Amino acid sequence: MPPGLSMKRRTFLLGLSAAAVSALGYAGYRYWPESGLYNPCLSGLPADIIEHPLYQDIWQDIDPAQVWDCHVHMIGSGDSSLQDAPWHSPKMDSPRHPLLQLQKHLFMNGACADANAVDHSVVARLSQLCREMPQGFKAMLLAFDWWHDEQGRAQPENSALHVANSYVARLAQTEPDIFEWVASIHPYRPDAIDALQQAHAEGAKAIKWLPQVMNIDPASAKCQHFYQTCADLDLPIITHGGREFALPGSQHTLANPLRLRRALDSGVRIALAHCATYGRDADLDIGPYGPMRPHFELFARLMDDARYERQLFGELSSLTLRNREWAIAPLLQRFDWHHRLLNGSDYPLPGVMPLIDTASLQRQGLLDMQAVEFLQAIKPYNALLFDFALKRLLHTGNIRFAASVFHTRKFFEG
Repeated sequence: MPPGLSMKRRTFLLGLSAAAVSALGYAGYRYWPESGLYNPCLSGLPADIIEHPLYQDIWQDIDPAQVWDCHVHMIGSGDSSLQDAPWHSPKMDSPRHPLLQLQKHLFMNGACADANAVDHSVVARLSQLCREMPQGFKAMLLAFDWWHDEQGRAQPENSALHVANSYVARLAQTEPDIFEWVASIHPYRPDAIDALQQAHAEGAKAIKWLPQVMNIDPASAKCQHFYQTCADLDLPIITHGGREFALPGSQHTLANPLRLRRALDSGVRIALAHCATYGRDADLDIGPYGPMRPHFELFARLMDDARYERQLFGELSSLTLRNREWAIAPLLQRFDWHHRLLNGSDYPLPGVMPLIDTASLQRQGLLDMQAVEFLQAIKPYNALLFDFALKRLLHTGNIRFAASVFHTRKFFEG
């Protein structure tokens, strides 16, 4: 290579490298989480938080006994050696899957897990957080079923997580003043109806699905008997809506809100997690290859269908995450929906520090500066309180979420 050309090439590459470093530097400055990368897991909510005027504000017109956080994940490593201990895919511990490793690390840090006693410490921390809330508050603990094939056979090798019904049921029975539980039952299972009836008899308040991670097609005729039993038992289903990247699973089309018409037409009450605020899919009302529409638009169509007024509800978990915060103002402005919105935290995600940026919400006019300071004081101490307070303080103009959004208990008690 001629010397001049070689020099130009080196200059070009150095310039390119400098540009990349500058871009990364700007991105780091712009998006570096306000609370740092890691949850310090502080204990003992300070008195100045409890005595803060905004603390009084967030509980005004709220009956804590009606506040059931309806989206609380249980995680663990199985180190408790219980037969039904929580399980996660070995891929999450493999250097061959660095993204899954990072996700697991963030989830565990969000739940303040102790590496020497993961299962026990996750439960202990959650119990502590609940007991720092006003008396009457409860967390609804979610079970999580295996990925199943089309014949209804469990496939652990294709699963990301597993949390047994018996595990969360026992936790709820051990501390019934702060916990309720939600079963997870794959509808293709040969024993699905028996499991559904057993869960109801043992006090489950709902059923939890994550279709694309469990391989459930809500529109399938295989679900019909399951839906009819849910309707007969008045047992609602909390199901994910929209794309999902917190866990591996590529069948995103299974979470198209329009696939829920079979359940709704069968009389099942549905709480659509995240209000389907992420992703796009085919407009199935036009046809299987209909034009791509935002999932939120498809959710709104169902919400505005008068036939589903008493059956379809939107659930607000993860609404304040960076990739969903665009939907806050539209949901606030749909005051006609507020009586059909349910608050859930998606714990431990509110404890994962990089995921929520209150300063960004303030810049968008959704939070006052005083609220940002108050929320940042709470965040390292109590992820459940942080999520509740944040959603109570969100506003667009003079509109805030109605108190009924947080009085979720009535939905789960029929």
